[in-house]
Amino acid sequence: MNSNDKPQMGLIKGWAVLLSVCCFVYLFAVKIGPWLLPHIWGLEKIAEVVEEQNIDAGAYYYTEIEGAYQGQQYLSQSLQLMAPDQYGLTLPFLLGIALCLLILYFGMKSLPR
Repeated sequence: MNSNDKPQMGLIKGWAVLLSVCCFVYLFAVKIGPWLLPHIWGLEKIAEVVEEQNIDAGAYYYTEIEGAYQGQQYLSQSLQLMAPDQYGLTLPFLLGIALCLLILYFGMKSLPR
């Protein structure tokens, strides 16, 4: 392999990573996200409220917009009213945190030094 081939390989690898990340984001937005909607507690209710109240979800985090403030209050009240019985520091919640920490630990151990 020539020294001229190395920059070209880095360029190809960079474009491949960029293309794969764009494909993953598209796949998540089109397939994985809608599939997860009924599986995550409260997410379906949030989507329903956003649609009912005609809240601009793209401008939701801009605090200067009055509609965002009203939408945030409505969503907070709606979610508080529908809080499940298993809410707070329950065993499944703590096991989920432990699992995430375990995944991070093994991920960090597998990184090259």
